[in-house]
Amino acid sequence: MRNGFGVYLHVPFCLSKCPYCDFCSFPGSNEEDRERYVSAVLREISERDFPKREVTSIFFGGGTPSLLGARQSDALLSAVYKRYPVAQDAEITFEMNPATADREKLRALRSLGFNRVSIGCQSLDDGELKALGRAHTAKGFFDAYEDAHAVGFANVNIDLMYGIPRQTADSFAKTLKTVISLAPTHISAYGLIVEEGTPFFDRRAELGLPGEDAEADLYAMASETLRAAGYRHYEISNYARPGHECRHNLLYWRQGDYAGYGLSASSHVDNVRKTNTRDLTAYLASPAAATAEEAVIDGADLAYEYIMLALRLSEGIDEGDFSRRFGHTFRDAYAPKIAPFIARGLLVTDGKKTALTDEGLYLSSALLRELLP
Repeated sequence: MRNGFGVYLHVPFCLSKCPYCDFCSFPGSNEEDRERYVSAVLREISERDFPKREVTSIFFGGGTPSLLGARQSDALLSAVYKRYPVAQDAEITFEMNPATADREKLRALRSLGFNRVSIGCQSLDDGELKALGRAHTAKGFFDAYEDAHAVGFANVNIDLMYGIPRQTADSFAKTLKTVISLAPTHISAYGLIVEEGTPFFDRRAELGLPGEDAEADLYAMASETLRAAGYRHYEISNYARPGHECRHNLLYWRQGDYAGYGLSASSHVDNVRKTNTRDLTAYLASPAAATAEEAVIDGADLAYEYIMLALRLSEGIDEGDFSRRFGHTFRDAYAPKIAPFIARGLLVTDGKKTALTDEGLYLSSALLRELLP
């Protein structure tokens, strides 16, 4: 199934490293560091041999892309346009931290052609933001959101988080209510995952994290509250006003093709996945040859990946498409394994599609373990 073609650009720099973050990012960069990095990404864009397909989405992620200057963002976006034909209605997203973006920078981004901005809010409780090590306050978020709208960004995502240390159901409900009152087109609500190798992992016993049942309740609160407010729960952690689902992320979840540029960026083209190195020195020296991993995804692995990604979405698995690709329907091939999940009301099937229910989305990892090849 073809779903367009995406381009992802990774910006690894941050004001500071959040204690829960295991993404490829580095704190404390200076202008010289950023300039060298942008030059390397420009080299990679011009030298990599990805096919010249029409680009339907472009995503600047990080790290903190809003640490870049307007000139640097312009150079990167212009390089994509030079390298690929870009659809007139392409979705072009820029991730931003409220602490590193102001109205002038947002106005410049809008004038360059960015038409969607994703703001890392996480919480509207200053105590929770401090616990997460975030560099902004609730007021900083409100200012950034107002600035984005003032300069013409009509398509705005707000990132939220639940399962924060010492977070309560009341504080999360208050954050949800306030964010909904702002009427963004898209809201992402992620559960905090304490990854090994992060400071949070080393301190996990003292953080006051909610238990599994409490975190499940927070997930259910987000789903119920946002759906009641008119947001479509279209993916495990994502909610959108109809027609504003993130096209770029849908490429990932529908097993589409995309080219990734920058440190640690992944690409998926014609069932070949490549992932760039996380070694900044190696990347700067030879960006187009800095592939750390490469694999052909085929056979049982391809089918499992299709299932894993499709079941993240409320639309689920298209049985006709699955049959055309793999020679059998998902429902028939996995009947014994999925029967208990259907009986518990976690999975539904109507012959045309098979999908997880809202409760099933939260418990999807249990089903995916059962389906491992």
